[in-house]
Amino acid sequence: MMHSKSLFRLGLIAALALVLTPAFAQHKKKRVAKKHSKSHYSEALPSAAQLAANSNILLKDGWNMQSATKVTANGAAISQPAFPTDGWYKVSVPTTIIAGLLANNVYNFDPFYGMNLQKLNDPQFDSPWWFRKEFTIPKTEIGKDIVLRLHGINYKANVWLNGVLIADSNEVMNPFRIIELNVTKAARPARANVLALEIRRPIDPNKRGGDLAIDYADWIHYPPDYNGGIVNDVEVKTYDRVGIEYPLVATHFDGPSLDLAHLTVDALVTNYSANPQDVTIKGRINTNISFEKRVHLEAKSISNVTFTPAEFPQLDVRNPRIWWPWQYGSPELNHLEIEAIHENTVSNTIKEDFGIREITSKLIDDKSRVFIVNGKRIVIRGAAWSPDIFQRRSPKRQEQEIRLYRDMNMNIVRSEGKMEDDNFYALCDKYGMLVMTGWMCCGAWQYPENWDAAKRASAMASDSSVMYWLRNKPSLMAWLNGSDMPPRDTTVERDWLDIEAALKWPNPIVATANETKSKVSGFSGVKMDGPYEWVPPIYWETDTAERHGGAYSFATEISPGPSIPPYESLVKFIPKDSLWFTTATWKYHCGTMTFGTTDVFNDALQGRYGKAVDIKDYIAKAQAQDYEAHRAMMESYGLRKYHTATGVVQWMGSNPWPGLIWHTYDYYLYPAGTYFGMKKSMEPLHIMYSYPNGEVYITNSLQQRFTGLKAEAAIYNIDGTLKFSKQLTTTVEPDSITKCLTLPPVSTPAPTTYFLRLQLADANGAVKSINWYWLSTKGDTLDWKKSKWYTTPQTAYADYSALQNLGKTTLKLAVTAAPKKGDSAVHNITLTNTGKTVAFQVHLRALKGRSGDDILPLIFSDNYIELAPGETRTLQCTYEIQDAAGSSPYFLATAWNAGEVGEAAAAAAIKPAAKKPAAKKKTRRRSN
Repeated sequence: MMHSKSLFRLGLIAALALVLTPAFAQHKKKRVAKKHSKSHYSEALPSAAQLAANSNILLKDGWNMQSATKVTANGAAISQPAFPTDGWYKVSVPTTIIAGLLANNVYNFDPFYGMNLQKLNDPQFDSPWWFRKEFTIPKTEIGKDIVLRLHGINYKANVWLNGVLIADSNEVMNPFRIIELNVTKAARPARANVLALEIRRPIDPNKRGGDLAIDYADWIHYPPDYNGGIVNDVEVKTYDRVGIEYPLVATHFDGPSLDLAHLTVDALVTNYSANPQDVTIKGRINTNISFEKRVHLEAKSISNVTFTPAEFPQLDVRNPRIWWPWQYGSPELNHLEIEAIHENTVSNTIKEDFGIREITSKLIDDKSRVFIVNGKRIVIRGAAWSPDIFQRRSPKRQEQEIRLYRDMNMNIVRSEGKMEDDNFYALCDKYGMLVMTGWMCCGAWQYPENWDAAKRASAMASDSSVMYWLRNKPSLMAWLNGSDMPPRDTTVERDWLDIEAALKWPNPIVATANETKSKVSGFSGVKMDGPYEWVPPIYWETDTAERHGGAYSFATEISPGPSIPPYESLVKFIPKDSLWFTTATWKYHCGTMTFGTTDVFNDALQGRYGKAVDIKDYIAKAQAQDYEAHRAMMESYGLRKYHTATGVVQWMGSNPWPGLIWHTYDYYLYPAGTYFGMKKSMEPLHIMYSYPNGEVYITNSLQQRFTGLKAEAAIYNIDGTLKFSKQLTTTVEPDSITKCLTLPPVSTPAPTTYFLRLQLADANGAVKSINWYWLSTKGDTLDWKKSKWYTTPQTAYADYSALQNLGKTTLKLAVTAAPKKGDSAVHNITLTNTGKTVAFQVHLRALKGRSGDDILPLIFSDNYIELAPGETRTLQCTYEIQDAAGSSPYFLATAWNAGEVGEAAAAAAIKPAAKKPAAKKKTRRRSN
C-alpha cells in the first residue's frame, strides 16, 4: 500500500498541520506572511475555465454506483479493470446517492408528490456507497506527474486507484474542499485505470457536534442521504514538471475617473519534480497586453508569482472594458491567458475570463454597510439561492433561473453554505448578477467552539479552497465568514481572515450576515432581524424603532413569508384531496419547526380579503396578498436607500423542491403573484406609493438624469368611477428618490376598498411604469410590542373584502407575433378592459395549445395587472421555442371579476430558428 501522506503535497500540508496544535494562534501571523499561500494550496478549487492544463480529464460520465451493503469486495479489488459491476447503477458525476437512484428510476413514485419524500428513508444511506469510474490516460502523458482532484466529496471517502489505497477518510472529507492527490505512481498512462471512492454520508450536519457539510436549517426537509456523494467535479490532470494555476486579476481605480485601471496579476506555480527548475511565466490579457518573468523553483515547491503595474506599466490599462452589475452598465469580460514555460516548452496554459472591476464597502453608521462598485454606491436588492434538494444541477435550468432573477430586476444572488458549480458563477458573470456567499448557519458550522482538531483543520482548508476558487470571478461581491452570528470562537475568525488576506481575496469580507458586532472585525453593517413570516405592506416603513425588519441597514435575509404557487403547480405535488391549508400534506410542503404551517398568512388572508370558500378562491387571494407584500418590502428599501437602507435579500428566490414558503417562483419555474410584485417593485425607473403617509415617489436606480417625466395618479372607487386624478411634470437625478405628490385623504365610503393607479412616462410619452394599489380606509395595525424574531402580529386587518363582490367586467385579448430573438418566440398580447369596473388581478398564461399545460419557463413583461375601465395594455411574452413542445401557444387571460378570454398564436411563430452557418474562423479572439 502506498502511504497516502506521501501523495499529498507535503509543502502544502505542513503548515496546515499547525492548526491542530494549541500553539497555532501564536505562530499564525508569521506563518501567514511567509507560507500561507502555499499551505492551503492543495485545497483550492479550480474553475471550469482552467481546463487548458497539459492534460485534463474531467471524470463526468460512465460512473457506477452501489451500496457497500451489497458489495463484498474491498477497494483493492473494486478498483481493478476486471471487476464486474453487474447490477450497479450507472450515474454521471456530480451526483448524490439519491440523485443517482432517481436517475436510474429506482423509485416508482415522484418523491416530491404528497409526502413521498418520507418513502426515501433507507438504512442503506447510513452505510458507505461505492462510486467507480474506468478511464484512460493518454499515452502522451507517460512520464508526467498525474494529479487527482476531488472537488466536493460529501462527506468522507477512502480513495482507491488501480488497487492502491491513495488516501483514507481521515484525509478526504468535507464537500467544500478540494483534495489534491499526486497519483503518479499508481496511475497507468495508455492503459485502463479504475478509480473507486468509498463514500460515507455526513452525520448530523444540522447539529452542533455534527459534520461540516451541507445544512438546510428550518426551511426544508433533509434528504435522507444528507446529500452524501460527489457534489462537484472529479478531475485527473497531468503536468510536465511544473504547472501554473489559480490566477487572480485584481483591479484598482484611482477614482472617480475610470479611464485608467491598475491591474495586478497573481498565479501559483508548482514544481512537481525532484529537481530545481527555472520557469518563465508568460501572460496575455486580451490580444494587446503581454507580460512575463523568470521564476526559480526549488524541488517540490510552490511559489506565488505577481505582476504589478510598477514592474509592468502595460498593466496600467487605459479606457478599459469594465464589468458592471446589470442596470449599472455592461458586464464586460476580458480574457487572460497565462502559461508556464521551462526549457522552451509550454508546460501548461490557463485560459480564463475575468472582470475589470473594483468592489469595496464602507459603513454609513454602525448598522449600515453600503457596497461600492467601481466607485459607485449601489443598493443591493435580490434573493437567496439554493440548488435542488438532491444537489442536481442542469446548466440549462441554471440559466433559466438566473434569467428569472434578472427579469425581476434583481442585482444579487445570496447563497448560504451551498456552493454552486463553475457554470453557475459563469452565468452570474455573464449576466452581471452579483453574488454574496459564505458559511452556513445553524448546525455544525455555527459552533466552532465544538470542533475537534480535525474539524478545525478541515474548516481552514475549506476556507482556502473557496478563496482560491472564487476570488477571480467578477460576480463575487462579498464573503461572509458567518451567517447567523460571527464565528463563536474568535480564533477561527482570525484564522479565516488571515487566510483570506494571504490569498488576496479582492472583495469585502463581512463577519456575519446578522447585526452582531464581531469581537475581531467590528460591526457587520448588515442585519438579520426578520421577518420570515407574513407582515402587511405598511410594516416596512413603520418599523421606526429600527429593531426589526424595517427599511434600514442591509437585510441579508428577510421575507413576508409564504408564496403560494398557482393551482396548476399545486396539483403537481399535492393530491387534490389534500389541497387545503389544514391538511398534513400541505403543512409538509411548508418549512420545518416554526415554519411548518401557513397559518399566519392564512389568518391575514381571510381577515383582509374575506374567508376563502375553496382552494381556487384561496389561491386567487393568495396571489394578491403575495404581490402586495413582496412589492412593499422591496419598494421600501428603494425608497429609503442610503438613509440608511443599503440592501435587501428576499429569503428566498429559488425553490429547491415544491414548497409553499420563501420563494419568488415555484419549483416548476412558474412566476406568480410574488414574482410580479417583486418585478414591479424593482423597476429601474419606478413610481410608487408610500403606505404610511399617502405620498407618491419616483425611485430611479439608473445612473441617468431624467427630465420632463410625466407622473399621473388616479383613484378609482370600487365601482370603477374616477374619484381623483392629478398629473405633473418633474425631473429626477441619477440613483435618486423624488417626491411627486401627497394624495388627498380618502373619505370612508361603503365599502372601504378603493384603487390607486400610478403611471410614469418619459418626456416622449413612453410609459416607464404603471403601478396599481388596492387600498382600504381601514388599515392594517401592528402590535410592535409583541414582535418575535420571525414576525410582528396584527391587532387589526385592512378591509379588502369588497374585492369579493367587484362588479363584473369583460376582457378583450389579441395576440400578434413579434420578431423572434434567436431561439425564443416573442408575442405581444393586447388586453382591453371593455367594462365599467376595474379589472382586478388580470392573470395571463401561455399554454401548449388550448387545453395544454403552461409553457414554462417564460418571461412576461408584466402580469397580475389591473386595468381601468376602457384601458388597454400590451404585454410581451418571451419563451424558448423548444419549451412549447411543438405546440401553437394559446394565450389565456382571467381576472377576479372577468371570465376567461383566450386566443391562439399564429403557428408560424413557433417554428425553430434556422441554423446559422458556422462562422469563419477569425484570427483575432474576442472575449465574451
